[in-house]
Amino acid sequence: MAQIKNKVLLPNIQRNVEDEFPKQRISDFLVTEVEKLQERYGDEQLFTDWNTGSFVTSSQLIEDAYKIASEFKRRGIRSGEVISCLVYSDVNYYSFLLATWISGCVLSSLQHSFSQDLLLRLLRTSRTRLLLCDQESAERCLAAKIECKELEIFVLGEFKGCIPFNRLIKRKAFTRDDLKISDPYDPNETVSMVFSSGTTGEPKGILLTHLNIYSYLLTARPATNRTGMKTLFVPRIGNVMGLVFGLRGVLIYTKTYLMSTYKDEWLFEAIEQIKPERALLYLPHILAIIKHQKSEKSDFSSIEAVFTAGMAVGKNLQQKFFSKLPSLKTFFMFYGMTELGIGTMRPFNDYEQNIHRAEVLKLKAITPYQVVDECTREILGPNQEGELCFKGPSVFKGYWNNPEATAGIIVDGWLHTGDIGYYDDDGDIFYVRRSKELIKYLGHHVIPSQLETILKSHPGVEDAAVVGIKSEDYGELPMAYAKKKPGYDKLEAKKLINFLHNRVHDEALLRGGLVFIDEIPRNVMGKISRNQLRERAELDALHFSPSR
Repeated sequence: MAQIKNKVLLPNIQRNVEDEFPKQRISDFLVTEVEKLQERYGDEQLFTDWNTGSFVTSSQLIEDAYKIASEFKRRGIRSGEVISCLVYSDVNYYSFLLATWISGCVLSSLQHSFSQDLLLRLLRTSRTRLLLCDQESAERCLAAKIECKELEIFVLGEFKGCIPFNRLIKRKAFTRDDLKISDPYDPNETVSMVFSSGTTGEPKGILLTHLNIYSYLLTARPATNRTGMKTLFVPRIGNVMGLVFGLRGVLIYTKTYLMSTYKDEWLFEAIEQIKPERALLYLPHILAIIKHQKSEKSDFSSIEAVFTAGMAVGKNLQQKFFSKLPSLKTFFMFYGMTELGIGTMRPFNDYEQNIHRAEVLKLKAITPYQVVDECTREILGPNQEGELCFKGPSVFKGYWNNPEATAGIIVDGWLHTGDIGYYDDDGDIFYVRRSKELIKYLGHHVIPSQLETILKSHPGVEDAAVVGIKSEDYGELPMAYAKKKPGYDKLEAKKLINFLHNRVHDEALLRGGLVFIDEIPRNVMGKISRNQLRERAELDALHFSPSR
């Protein structure tokens, strides 16, 4: 593919940022940086659980990491092996993460939404020998141990059948020389495997390298960073955002507060008690601050910067959100995907500049990018809509054990996002919409084809199609169109909706409704004409009341 013309590249990406990254293992870099900060500022609390009051200091972080790495070695775990983690939010997560990297192992981050069967498959195929879980997921993990005989399960807290986490930090650590990895540093060595939520069926293991992690930590650092500030981190930590925000907090010696359990009311209490300058919030948390009755009497005046990801927050919601937070100066909506990293693009700091038009997000790129035609893959010029593509150190290594899927998303070094956008004459990028058939409800990915298969399994349905209709509060609402089979004229929409709802998770409910039509529109290739249906859906959606 042809290269992007320099005139559309911003000054901060016309250099090779990889040359500026440390030439050492990410674990060595983090340990060195923490010890420098500790020497300068003293032993400070880095991570605190607001719910329980438990905390980890900078010295504990390093000390516990080496103790845990020593236990790995005592158990015969070698460099390159996979260690898994299924934890919602806990202050000890980062010591465990650092220990995994000190040992030269790969940390596999699993999700609480995974079924017991899926969890078993992933643990078995990755040959995981050691797993850290929380009490919520312990029972499912123990069920997997029946078939994974060599699997050792450690639990945060206590759970019958699991080994308490405290045993990992009970004994004295080996010397650092004894734990040092003898293999030469390879920036493309896999250090983390983050599983997708399974937007196209089976979840994919997204492989991240030293280079990826450096890219996340050392590029596009927000101007809001100040040593000693307090950050409230509300979402779960077992994803890229959790990894990045926690470790970035370590590098600037900020105090990060986690919430191991969540309720809207507790969020308001936490903000008032902690008085954080920064907060990482997802759309449900933003909606709670805007709409919850108890938020009216809460004091959010300490918050100067908010970071969010997962889905764009529309203009009207932004305006309402800013009105609730009187001191808010910066609202970062990170664009990206785990395969691409959050270091790829960053919004402007100024609220007014964040709005280009109602639902278009204006961003700045910090890696090379290009826009290509969806069909021909021809490179497009300024102000032409096409698929956004990126390359650089933030792009992931590939999918675990899935070269076909990797080849489908990375072409000639360019990662194809499946998102539609354009850039202007100044090189600013504008995200417009997704080209993929996914529906995004409250940050959850809903796959239309899966819902269509279920609908067509009903004896009275000949054909079906599912699209998303826009919702300011929830992103998109799944809406279905169905064609009845002859003899089923009396089939009611309500009964067909219930048929589907009994077979899907909450996020996949047809909150946009269901409409019967004479024919599902399809193109000459037989594919559903989703754009045509989306246009119709905006007009005749039933507007069912969404439930969270």
